[in-house]
Amino acid sequence: MDKHIVGENAGKVWHALNEVDKISIPELARKLDISAESTALAAGWLARENKICIRYKDGLVELSNGDRFSFSFG
Repeated sequence: MDKHIVGENAGKVWHALNEVDKISIPELARKLDISAESTALAAGWLARENKICIRYKDGLVELSNGDRFSFSFG
């Protein structure tokens, strides 16, 4: 996937996370009408820039804008 598309999707994810407290990747993908894979790539981009927080909870990857929880798997 082209990095420009990932960057555009990261912007969409960023703006959507400003509207919610936390959300799973599949739910966010449906909301944005992009694939779960594209959503995950965009979330990774934002996490690398320390702009969002990611947590694995109840079998799903959950995203949050800000410092509500730390990056953790396991």
